[in-house]
Amino acid sequence: MSNRDDWESVVVKGAVPKSLKLQFKILCVKNELDMSTVLKDLIEKWIQADAPIRECLADFSSEDCEDVKGYIPKPLKVRFKAICTMKRVKMRSILCEIIHEWVQTYNPTSEF
Repeated sequence: MSNRDDWESVVVKGAVPKSLKLQFKILCVKNELDMSTVLKDLIEKWIQADAPIRECLADFSSEDCEDVKGYIPKPLKVRFKAICTMKRVKMRSILCEIIHEWVQTYNPTSEF
């Protein structure tokens, strides 16, 4: 069986509100965490939790957005994309939601 560290890394990215991206980056730096590692862990946890979809995904269409990106193992991205496709939800929407939840966990006084 192949070691996960040997898997090819690919980019996963999605547009999130600039304020959320900034909070995410700051929290990663403060906690000496790699953004790619955090994204990989968040996606894995989302999948392990049976890929929950909120009834009403937050609508950030009126906010200025920027791409947040990370490098994750290719098999994880393939699985993530497949699940999002089956559930008819955009990957960027899930990325935004799971990053938002993580930021709130690390920074409960966030204004976001």
